[in-house]
Amino acid sequence: MGSPTLSSPARSPWPGWLALAALLMSAAVAARLASPMFGRDVALEDMPIVLMVASYCGVCLIAVLALPVLVRSSTHLNTRSLLVFILLAGLAMRLSQLGGTPILEDDYNRYLWDGAVTVSGQSPFTASPEAVGASTDPHAQALKDKAGPVFDDINYPEYRTVYPPVAQAAFALSHLMGPFSLDAWRILLIALELTAMGFVIAILRRFGRSELWCALYWWNPLIIKELANSAHMEPVLLLPLVAGVWAALVSRPVWASGLLAVAAGVKLWPIVLSAAVFRRLLNDRKTLAAATGMATFLLILFAWPVLQAGLGSDSGFVAYAQKWRASSASFLVAEWLVHLGPQAVLDAFDPGLLTRGLLAAMLAAAFIAVLHRKARDGRETVWQMFALAGALYLLSPSQFPWYFVWIAPFLCIFPVRALLLAGALLPLHYLYFHFAARDMEDTYRHGVVWLIWLPVWALLLADWLRDRSATSHIKEESYASQS
Repeated sequence: MGSPTLSSPARSPWPGWLALAALLMSAAVAARLASPMFGRDVALEDMPIVLMVASYCGVCLIAVLALPVLVRSSTHLNTRSLLVFILLAGLAMRLSQLGGTPILEDDYNRYLWDGAVTVSGQSPFTASPEAVGASTDPHAQALKDKAGPVFDDINYPEYRTVYPPVAQAAFALSHLMGPFSLDAWRILLIALELTAMGFVIAILRRFGRSELWCALYWWNPLIIKELANSAHMEPVLLLPLVAGVWAALVSRPVWASGLLAVAAGVKLWPIVLSAAVFRRLLNDRKTLAAATGMATFLLILFAWPVLQAGLGSDSGFVAYAQKWRASSASFLVAEWLVHLGPQAVLDAFDPGLLTRGLLAAMLAAAFIAVLHRKARDGRETVWQMFALAGALYLLSPSQFPWYFVWIAPFLCIFPVRALLLAGALLPLHYLYFHFAARDMEDTYRHGVVWLIWLPVWALLLADWLRDRSATSHIKEESYASQS
């Protein structure tokens, strides 16, 4: 009889977590220290854009590859202590951006201006910054003078604001915390984002998944850059969105529809996720009426000040719907298909609107495919919500890096490889500014955009074929066993 063998103790994953935290924290601090190189007085051609993009793509790819391995290797640990470490480290990465210059972004100027207008007692929906600048109203001019460079650097000043009332409430709160203060706005965003993480963790528990999967969101360098550095408003959207997902998961459809309507009061798109909630209620007319009534009431409430101000040619909502496009390979494909059509149609209609119409038709087909079957429980409802959000994101004419936040919380629950890869490649979006400074925008639009999205679509296709083959194999084995 041979001598018994002793099993070696499991290797602790803590060194891996510590090493990755050190790397990501170093990257965050480096971005903060380098941010003045992207200041308002620095010419685009003098900014280290290529180096910034390469660095972000590198650390994002490392995080995407390392985090799933670390989570899977940590199931035997005391999850609570590691979860606290993850949350504190991610918080430190975000706080490190305070005082820094937003890198290649200026949307925050509109947020700070809108907040000041609302607190002053005016509606931000009635006048564009350009109109305010030309106004002789002494109150408007006084507010403009107080804003200083915030007002001067508002992008697209010819358009009235594109942000609905719930977003405006957040902007106003930020102004009350600190007038025209970027760091006050950042602190508010971090607080909202941290609160949203509580819902993400609760959703993971409900799914029976390790809470550590929240690190896929909380330690994502792209998200830290877009929210803590660039100060995009997505956390205002994120909190009611994930709260609505939680409500759908625990079978509270009226709350879910209401929370999604609140999220639509920040940006319009989350209301489409209500379709998954309503689909499950088709045989429960009383609850369906309550859920749709709640959503309808809130949507009318939020739409009223926008509609009262009018949707003219200077409306940001109209301009966004008709003109905005960025970094979207889907738009390029739809545009190519439109131009294959009859010349008479192209002469009669705006090709840009036709392209958007085709994308809308493709999106409608995707929605029908997702919702054709009724969800059996809250988990399937959440999966349908994720599928709707993913389809909307992939088929959108605009795919800015901060829009990745729309689907990032879902990836903690459903870590789809292709979409995680998208989060690592989206920093390539910022190469646009490198090419724009050299009058080479077409090189970006018809070259770099494909570098972002071809690998993502290829991996999506490969995984779909693999899953379809696996499903077919299981069905064949089941048939053979019955025979």
